[in-house]
Amino acid sequence: MNKTLRASTASPALRLFIATIIATACASAYAEPSGARVVAGSGSVTSAGASTTIQQTSSRLAIDWNSFSTRPGESVTFNQPGANAIALNRVVGPRPTAFFGRLDANGQVFIVNPNGVIFGPGAQVNAGGLLASTLNLSTSDFMSGHYTFAGDGGWHRHHHHDDGAAVVNLGTIQSAPGGYVALIGARAINAGTIDTPGGFAALAAGERIAVTLGDHSMIGLSVERGALDALAANHGLIQADGGQAWLVASAEDALFNTVVNNTGIIRARSAVNQNGVIRLVADTGIAQAGGTLDASAPNGGNGGVIETSGTQVRVAPDVQVTTAAASGQTGTWRIASDFAALVGGDDAFGQRFGTIQSSTLARVLESTNVSISAASPSGFAPFGFVLIDGPVAWSGVNTLALAAQSGIRLDAPISAPRGTLSMTTAGTATQQAPIIAANVALQGGAGAYRLTNAGNRIGTLAANAGSVTVDDSAPLIIGSIAGLSGVSASGAVTLTAPALTLAAPVASRANGTAITLAATTFVNRAGAQALATPNGRWLVYSDAPDTDAFGGLQSGNLALWGDAYTGGADARATSASGNRFAFHALQQVTLTAINIDVPFDTPRTLGPNDVTIALRYNGANYGHAFADSPTNHEPFIFTVTSTGATPGAAIGTYAITITATGGPFGYKITTQGGTLRIAGTPPPVQPVTPVTPVTPETPQTPVTTVAALPGILDSVRTDAANPAPLYNATPGLQPESAPLVQQRTDSTSDGSRLPDDAWPGHVCRM
Repeated sequence: MNKTLRASTASPALRLFIATIIATACASAYAEPSGARVVAGSGSVTSAGASTTIQQTSSRLAIDWNSFSTRPGESVTFNQPGANAIALNRVVGPRPTAFFGRLDANGQVFIVNPNGVIFGPGAQVNAGGLLASTLNLSTSDFMSGHYTFAGDGGWHRHHHHDDGAAVVNLGTIQSAPGGYVALIGARAINAGTIDTPGGFAALAAGERIAVTLGDHSMIGLSVERGALDALAANHGLIQADGGQAWLVASAEDALFNTVVNNTGIIRARSAVNQNGVIRLVADTGIAQAGGTLDASAPNGGNGGVIETSGTQVRVAPDVQVTTAAASGQTGTWRIASDFAALVGGDDAFGQRFGTIQSSTLARVLESTNVSISAASPSGFAPFGFVLIDGPVAWSGVNTLALAAQSGIRLDAPISAPRGTLSMTTAGTATQQAPIIAANVALQGGAGAYRLTNAGNRIGTLAANAGSVTVDDSAPLIIGSIAGLSGVSASGAVTLTAPALTLAAPVASRANGTAITLAATTFVNRAGAQALATPNGRWLVYSDAPDTDAFGGLQSGNLALWGDAYTGGADARATSASGNRFAFHALQQVTLTAINIDVPFDTPRTLGPNDVTIALRYNGANYGHAFADSPTNHEPFIFTVTSTGATPGAAIGTYAITITATGGPFGYKITTQGGTLRIAGTPPPVQPVTPVTPVTPETPQTPVTTVAALPGILDSVRTDAANPAPLYNATPGLQPESAPLVQQRTDSTSDGSRLPDDAWPGHVCRM
């Protein structure tokens, strides 16, 4: 009776039950190894009672067996030249291999049987390294050190190859430190215990599998061709502390069948500065992650890496995952899907279609960093996105990293007040719910990130992206996160926050307004080159210069005053070219008249030289961050007047008045008057000599005299009809009662006003 050990597509428990029954029957019918024939290398096989001994004298030994099984109480022992020696045991008979006894080897042992291999309950294997396979390895490849196992049939005329054969462990298999345990075939299942300290434990399912060995160790393994109904499953215990534990499978035409499944315990904890690695990889098909995945570092060192990837990944709600480190850095759990990754809520939809439930993710984030990614395979362009559809909150410092080829959508809140959110996409990242995080990192050379939810509370931001728009309701620092420093983008960068601090530079290669920063308070700690816009310009909005720290950053242009960022295009900023600071505060201008002393009888025309200008916000007081100064500002108009500047004004003190008549938007102009003092002594009054009054004759023509005040009046005249008594005249002054009549000697004068240059003040434009 030929029986093939199979693992059907039924439930894992049922598959194992059937396999156990078949293996038990096989073991009862076919006891101890038999029909040994050395086909390569040198060695001998001897049997004594329940014991079979293989004495190997060459580094490689190939033996063909008719059957290779043991019952409870029976044993097989390999005595080999050393840990690097390998013995290939290939079963060419029709029976599965069923071990219920012991197998001991000081070197490495290969067991190849196309009908199946099972290590039953109670089986005990101790070897430097063990590889059990239902896939063939040719003698020539083995002897030359090429370990590619393939289910290509035709091994032997008695061989009936069955693609459904399985390798199953229900017993205990232990390798030497640094060794390996590998179960490979169309199906590889562990429901027992595998222990390889510092070594390599692998369950690999496929039709063609390549193995790379090193010095008595396994370096790597790859599934080169998938198998129908492939399955790599662990329902028991796999321990590889300081080493690696892999479940790897590739199925033919089974994108949505489960090909990798863990419901048991896999431990690959860090040891002796070697970080543990756990991989659950479904090259095609679904990877189910349940049970316990432990790559922690409880005794020192850093936490390890856990990878679960496949066409689709499904995480059990009760999975236990940790990469925590007692004294080092926490490791990472990577969840990678070929199509889409959905962090679902705890509703029916999330449980049915989600990659991982949000409550499960939140719990796991307390003990490990988590990376969730979605690719977009060729021909599946709509896919490759990550959707957060359920709230995720954790209290620790760990990181949630989201990566997607097509885009990321945050439709539910993310809360990590001490943690980090990292996003990477070549598409777009948008949000419908707030982000609360100590750190946010945005990566992806062409990605467009638009995080504009009003509830965002982000502490530190770093980015390397296509374009970045972030609105924050908490103080925001542009800094460094996990090797990513500052913000760099090929497109525009817009950042808004109540307080914005540049601890690292911001750069954009966009044209036009490449960088827009808006905050109540702006602080620059990144130096004079904190903002780089080689193809465009930058705008920085804040409340007022007094609350800012510019750190050597200079715009080289006048500031915009009375301006505020409203989230859209700013007409004033748009019309103003070059880099600009824009302040909500008004620029306060104080015009102060200069006190003037004027000698008596000296005409004085007042103008801008008689006024000092002071700015409340002088760029020189802020490291020349902006160019505003008393001599460089937006133009405004004012007049300077004083009655004391009128020709002929008497000795005394007169007020100088400044009147602002026009100014630019954003300026508040105040004035402070001064004094004009006319000093000196007027000419002394000559004594009057009494004369005999004489009745004057009426003159035939008026007598005209030239005024003694040049530049003030064109001329004065004394009217003959109203003669003034000369005895009251004062030399140099007009007679008391003689009226002054302006004569028009200027063709432009209408005789009703003094010439323009005779006014005591000018209209000034500064």
